[in-house]
Amino acid sequence: MERELYPFELEIAARFSVGGTLTASPKSEWIRGYLLYFGEGYPYGMWKEYQVFARYLGIRPGSYALFVRHIWLLKKLGLIEPVRAEVRPGGMPRVYYRVKPGMEMSPLWRRPMQILYPSTDWSRPETKSVYREKYR
Repeated sequence: MERELYPFELEIAARFSVGGTLTASPKSEWIRGYLLYFGEGYPYGMWKEYQVFARYLGIRPGSYALFVRHIWLLKKLGLIEPVRAEVRPGGMPRVYYRVKPGMEMSPLWRRPMQILYPSTDWSRPETKSVYREKYR
């Protein structure tokens, strides 16, 4: 049985959808909402919850490896920080993250990949034309 959407998910779904079409990837915003709502979380648990939200929106959630990479991007930008590690028998330690104090409303949440790697920002026409010429 599917769970009910959390309040922060309903708000994100309303903000990112226009006429039933998704306008941008909500993954960063969802991670921020999840961590603010629950206080902390570990990547695999968050990814499982994100899959439910993605199904609701009708988008593909991506692999766990991509989700972990997104966590890494947010950590590299200083938006989240590790809080504690839970040692598990026979496994890797489970690292819990939280939103770094003071970064709750940072504009970096909107497009972390493009901020960290500007060449991936395809909304800028000059970047797009440079790559088109390079790879024709």
